[in-house]
Amino acid sequence: MPHSIAAPPQAVTRRAVLASALAAPALLRAAPAHAAGTLGVTAYDGFVPSPFQRQFEAETGTRVRIRLAASQAPELNLLVAERDHPLTDICTVTGNRLHQFVEAGIIEPLDTTRLKNWDRINPLYADADWNRVAGATMGVPLVVGANVLVFDTAEVTPPPDSWSAMFDPKYKGRVTYDIEDFLLCMMLLQGADPTFVSYLGNPAEAAQAVNAARDKLVGAKSQVIRFFDEGSELQQLLTGGDAVLAQTYASTPARLILAGQPFRRVLPCEGSMGFVYNLAVVRNAPNRDAAYRFLDALLGAPGMEAALTRSAGYTSSFKDAGAGLTEAERAAYGLDPAALGRLRFARHEGQALSSALIDRAVEEVRAG
Repeated sequence: MPHSIAAPPQAVTRRAVLASALAAPALLRAAPAHAAGTLGVTAYDGFVPSPFQRQFEAETGTRVRIRLAASQAPELNLLVAERDHPLTDICTVTGNRLHQFVEAGIIEPLDTTRLKNWDRINPLYADADWNRVAGATMGVPLVVGANVLVFDTAEVTPPPDSWSAMFDPKYKGRVTYDIEDFLLCMMLLQGADPTFVSYLGNPAEAAQAVNAARDKLVGAKSQVIRFFDEGSELQQLLTGGDAVLAQTYASTPARLILAGQPFRRVLPCEGSMGFVYNLAVVRNAPNRDAAYRFLDALLGAPGMEAALTRSAGYTSSFKDAGAGLTEAERAAYGLDPAALGRLRFARHEGQALSSALIDRAVEEVRAG
């Protein structure tokens, strides 16, 4: 049965941030009364909560200029074009792209000694080897996303805990997914390595693993009502009652859950692929000192765990990422410690091999 959807309350929408979460005490007690200049930040929408930006500007005298990035490839191209004369001081880089940004001469090693609040980050991200290049830490982990299984609680019983639920005959013709992402989830279900790191030097084994995942999806296409490419398509399929099970990126179903719709999400027992979004200091940043003041203030701001999650729509990287969230928000955004332990993070080492094989498999699933 189709579900009606009303806009969620302003307090819990993707971009809404409670100003009180970032109220006093001051962010930069040790900072000078004013620090002239402009700080350039190239980031995804919501990665800098507006109340924090306003308070930082008021306390430091530094204007923060936010330039929105849509995705990694165009952001990298833009920063390469500006490389000799950078127009930004801080940029957004996913964990599996850090090496690419380093090799392009865009970002520089992070001096964590300048970040007094560095220990507020969950060590799962702060100490991760994917966050290092040649032994140097490169980014400030900000938020983490993952592929999850979303289900209609009125139609899917018992609650699923495995990717295998997508192939249950009970839900034939009522399943949807993004082919590229679900191929990686299928690799996990089949015991393969979706990071591709274990296949380095053995592309034949990698191809065998991808082909097995592809064949499973081709053989089960009758389960699928339609593949989706955009979050808006998924929301229409779910709220219209056409799909009752879906694989999707973790932030996509949050609006439905917060609006009181009968949907829930779960990170399956086999695990899932995780992606960490970092803020990195641009090489030859024109206002490097302000960049470090900004990053440390962001890490130290009271209530930032919840503010980031609400603003960006992803789980924050902080140790207590659920602090300050309502029960509904935890259901929409949260990843509990047990779920975090089941995440496999995308790695730069396997990126080229993964892209070549997965891109081909996507087209074969569509045509199969």
